[in-house]
This record gives sequence, structure tokens and C-alpha cells, in this order.
Amino acid sequence: MSAGGIEMTAEPGPEGESVEAETPAGERTGLSRGAQVAVALTAFGLTAWFFFAWLVLDRMMLDAAGEAIGSGLLLLLLVSIVSALARSRAD
Repeated sequence: MSAGGIEMTAEPGPEGESVEAETPAGERTGLSRGAQVAVALTAFGLTAWFFFAWLVLDRMMLDAAGEAIGSGLLLLLLVSIVSALARSRAD
């Protein structure tokens, strides 16, 4: 529902009741289009790496999954560090 250019969304409150949260109608929430593309490409790349390590390099499935998961966690760590540095420089 919209009231005066403000979009109303329902979110659960502390006891489970619905609490209205206000977001300006023109403001987007969530990831940008570039971030969505980066996430999709990363997920595809990690999945491809899992299958490559498992089927082509002939590693055990658990080892291949560990490599893919570890690579994903390393990428998350790098994004977190870069984001923290960029935010600290902006302040």
C-alpha cells in the first residue's frame, strides 16, 4: 500500500505482530543490478569449479566441495575487507 509517496511494507515485530516499515517510493532497497550480476557470476563460477575439480581433476567429491566452499568464503572475506576500507575512507 502507498500513502503520500511512501511505500508501506509489513515486517514482523518482536512478538510476531506485523509492524509497518516505511520506505520512500522512489528508493530501491536490495542489491544493485551490477551486484546481482556479480553474485550470479560468482555462484556460477564456484559451481563450475566444483564440477571441474570433481570430474576433470578427479578429486574426491568432498574435496572438490571443500575447495569451492573455501574459495567462496575467501571471496566473501575479500569483499568484506574492501567494503570496510571503502566505508572508513568515506567517513
